[in-house]
Amino acid sequence: MLKDNQLQIIDNLINDLDGHQRSWLLGYIQGSTQAVAVNLDNLERPNFSPVVQRKVNILYATETGNSKSLSMELHKILHTKGQKVKSASVNRLKLESLDKDARTIFVVATHGEGDPPEAAKKFFESISDAKDQVLAGFSYAILGLGDSSYEKYCAAAVTLDQQLQKLGAKPFTEMQLLDVDYQKTKDNWIERIESTIEEIDSNAMGRVIPIRKADETLPAKRSTMGYNRLEPIVGKIKDIFVLNDIDSNKQTFHIEIKDFGDYAYRPGDSVGIIIPNTKGPDAVPRLYSISSSPSLHEGEIHLTVALACHDNADGTKGFGLASSYLSKMGIEDKLRFYIHENKLFELPSETQDAIMIGPGTGVAPFRSLTFERQEKGNSGRNWLFFGDQFSHCDFLYQSEWQEHVQLGSINQIDLAFSRDQKNKIYVQDKIKSKASELWKWIQGGAMVYICGSKDPMSIDVERTLCEVISECAGINLDAAEDYLLQLEDEGRYIKEVY
Repeated sequence: MLKDNQLQIIDNLINDLDGHQRSWLLGYIQGSTQAVAVNLDNLERPNFSPVVQRKVNILYATETGNSKSLSMELHKILHTKGQKVKSASVNRLKLESLDKDARTIFVVATHGEGDPPEAAKKFFESISDAKDQVLAGFSYAILGLGDSSYEKYCAAAVTLDQQLQKLGAKPFTEMQLLDVDYQKTKDNWIERIESTIEEIDSNAMGRVIPIRKADETLPAKRSTMGYNRLEPIVGKIKDIFVLNDIDSNKQTFHIEIKDFGDYAYRPGDSVGIIIPNTKGPDAVPRLYSISSSPSLHEGEIHLTVALACHDNADGTKGFGLASSYLSKMGIEDKLRFYIHENKLFELPSETQDAIMIGPGTGVAPFRSLTFERQEKGNSGRNWLFFGDQFSHCDFLYQSEWQEHVQLGSINQIDLAFSRDQKNKIYVQDKIKSKASELWKWIQGGAMVYICGSKDPMSIDVERTLCEVISECAGINLDAAEDYLLQLEDEGRYIKEVY
């Protein structure tokens, strides 16, 4: 039996050790006691092998940066506990590079109607096409981020879990799914991951650790009011008017919101509109990119909203639920909304150049970004590619862009109005015509942004960018795609598409 002062020494020592050091100590004690049991007369220090920790790989699939941000947070915590940790996106990950000697943690967002993030689709396809049992011996955990207002809640994470088990992999803890208020509950999941790994690593005798159940009643950690659809805020309409001129086929509204309290946003963030008295799929908030600068338009949020139109089966014209609702708002009307943060929308450094490709309402975040850089006195150059149907009626924020050019806050602007001439011209055509200069900007470290319609605009623009890189760098298209992916991993190629 140990004396009180001996117990105190041991307690002080244990409290001062991290997870790796505790594992080492446990191995030492077990090795020592086993040696003594074999030969009580042998008083020499026994030979032993301390418990060896397995590496931890954190892989994230992200659309707006939440999964990446959470992965980085987990990385830091596990690293301070003595774990050997690596983090990376799944964007360029190949199935054969998954490390069976490591514990792998996936942090996966679900985008749209149950889809994985756009940049992660190739990885998900490779998992789906793989042969059974190819991942036998692979140990993993999954955290899914999603929005329970969608029918296919966290579907990307659920699908990944099913596919991994089909391929022979085994989870070391149960999958956890978190809703839009994940900031309240993420700490509990991190603690569970941390304690599970530590417990497994500390078990030098090889005893089986049962899979821990996901916590279904995670308590709140901090307020996230104003930053998710479950906790919206209220503002008032300060101003609303149509940006298009007469003869336009479109109605695009400029909407200014005021009196919403002290809630901060950044260029690249969006607003989620809460439409009253809606149920089911119609209750899913519609996101609109913020077009104001937090530095210049203090206390205001500006939106650029195109009224969505479609033809009904009976021949009548129908309108989008959210855009129609917003178009009918009047001055001082109240509006419920939340700020949807886009943590992947990195801003250029003070001296870094920015290439902004945003036809139609895709120009909204670039209005925000350009005003913000102007207000802060950034010296980096700005190049805007904008396009729409007709120059005389669809040049959104025309006078502002002209003023930016005069002031030097826009250094170059290329315009593509598809119906001003017989042969339609789009922004990708303008990009091709400026290939050499564009490549010099990219080589010089410029950020490249694409905002607006996902299909076909962003697909066509990305294909054109690959062709430009291939031609100017003297590489094949596959290598050009890899180059663009590398820019994306570095945070220099950013897509905000819908």
